[in-house]
Amino acid sequence: MIYKNSKIIAYRNPYIFVVVIVCLSFTVYGNSLLNQFAYDDEFTIVNNHFIKTWNNVALLFTNDYFKFSGELSYRPFVTLSYFIDYTLWGLNPFGFHLTNVFLHTTNTVLFFFLLMRLFHDRIVSFVAALIFSCHPILTETVNAVSYREDLLASTFFLVAFLFHAKTRKRFSFLTYGVSVICYLFGIFSKEIAITLPLAIFLYDLLLTKKRNDMYQYLRYYTGYLIIMIFYLSVRFILLHNPAETHVSYPGDSIVINFLTMSKVLALYITILFLPFYLCADYVVPNTSAFMDVSFILSFLFLSCVWIILYRMFFLSKFLFFSMAWFLICLLPVFNIIPIENIMAERYTYLPAMGFCMFCGIFIVRYSRMSGFLPGLQRKKIIVLPTLILIVFSIITFKRNQVWMDQATLWTKTAEASPNSFKAHNNLGNMHRDAGRFDIAIQEFQLALSLYDNYIDAHNNLGVAYRKKGMLKESLSEYKKALQLDPRYPIAHNNLGVLYAKLNYLDQAIREFQYAILQKPDYSDAHNNLGATYIKIGEYENAIEEFQEAVKYNNRYVDSYYNMGAAYFNSKQRDKALELVTIVLSMNPDHHDARELLNMIHEQKGLENEGQKR
Repeated sequence: MIYKNSKIIAYRNPYIFVVVIVCLSFTVYGNSLLNQFAYDDEFTIVNNHFIKTWNNVALLFTNDYFKFSGELSYRPFVTLSYFIDYTLWGLNPFGFHLTNVFLHTTNTVLFFFLLMRLFHDRIVSFVAALIFSCHPILTETVNAVSYREDLLASTFFLVAFLFHAKTRKRFSFLTYGVSVICYLFGIFSKEIAITLPLAIFLYDLLLTKKRNDMYQYLRYYTGYLIIMIFYLSVRFILLHNPAETHVSYPGDSIVINFLTMSKVLALYITILFLPFYLCADYVVPNTSAFMDVSFILSFLFLSCVWIILYRMFFLSKFLFFSMAWFLICLLPVFNIIPIENIMAERYTYLPAMGFCMFCGIFIVRYSRMSGFLPGLQRKKIIVLPTLILIVFSIITFKRNQVWMDQATLWTKTAEASPNSFKAHNNLGNMHRDAGRFDIAIQEFQLALSLYDNYIDAHNNLGVAYRKKGMLKESLSEYKKALQLDPRYPIAHNNLGVLYAKLNYLDQAIREFQYAILQKPDYSDAHNNLGATYIKIGEYENAIEEFQEAVKYNNRYVDSYYNMGAAYFNSKQRDKALELVTIVLSMNPDHHDARELLNMIHEQKGLENEGQKR
């Protein structure tokens, strides 16, 4: 027990606390259930045909995973959860958001039980868990379905830690095996869970009464180390994604990376304490000199943190453990190995538990020792946590509304972070899809002025130019995109569309084929290739491509129509009629399908008249 002589820990039933935790979590995140898909959800879920049939599950454990899943890193258990959600909910975002809220609530409950096991103090555990349940910095992870990896990795991390703590009390091969297996599931959900062995070593060293010899330590940690080696072998050798090699340090310099990440760490700590200015896309300028004002301020701030951490080691092992948890769990996303985004709120999901531990211990200890407000009994620890929870819950509830849909998210992000090239790129996409091409072009150009090597913006600008009839400019943007990444399938597909429009059909076919080579489930490329085959009279090849398109997207109305047209042109009118019927069952107002249906009936009528004669 952390604090002696505390009668507050007289509550014998911890499940009363659990009910309160669950109610707070679902209350705070209840409005997120009404949100649409946002951020990267379009790539990992909405337009990801891979998760829409269980026939693809075996591919989770092959090199084809990266071609189909839409993930940059190997995270098969996260993708598997999308299979399950799609089976249950289709493309109803409510179900996917419900799963995320359920996982967050589960993590909060597991966090509560873990803290009770570590600290033996229900009030500290309860306060820390409540703060974690509603901390605003976690809203990105809970609201964006495509960032479920942090939720799942944390779930397995906490279960593994709980079973390890139970094993330390009384060794059992069953509990030890469960802990090791959960560690395996955790790191194959997201690499942030790889820090578990270091966290449990610190727990064993600081918070347990038993001190083991080297043999005992080896017995406890061998399984975790084997799993870690296995994961690293899979991640960087057996199933390595070549696209990860394109990511480099800021400014291609280790020194600049160190200076910049020092600033990032200071920002993380700041928004944990003061989560009032949150953003879906942080733009952190590179720091290239030790005398840069931003680095100096960050260095002074972090120096104070390190001094406090050093003092905590001697004053309170529990406070030291909570601060160390935050720093340890942040290591995998601290750009030691270069990552695409050097700062994101979702990276703090697991590390934030350390911050919440610190708050719980500090608040409860301070109130017990001093009675922090006049007129309140020392042991009635209510006022300060309640104020924090009210403020955090209001911010979180409002922050959920920012994630309502793509338009709201990127409009608010551009306002909060004007230098966010991602925000301007996504705003450009929305204006382009609405037919506001001039505004879209301005947004894409602004995104490229902020980051000229932004491949998506070059590609999207090319699409906007093409739709406006500026074909020469469109060609230039596609080629710029492919100079940055020659394997980029979307740009190859769009370049093929442009060549087809210019009637350079052989070049269009080559582009579509290359796009499919890079992304075999690319329905649009299959459909476009089929449409080009129709133009040159190769109807059998066209039909094969349309069949591939609907194989990966069984609701692809245009591809069904094009297949019907190919059958009609190849004199297979019965099959054409079957396809037109499918199209009209999906979209009764499909004008081209109606016309094709009339042509089929007309030709069938002429045939019948000919037969009568």
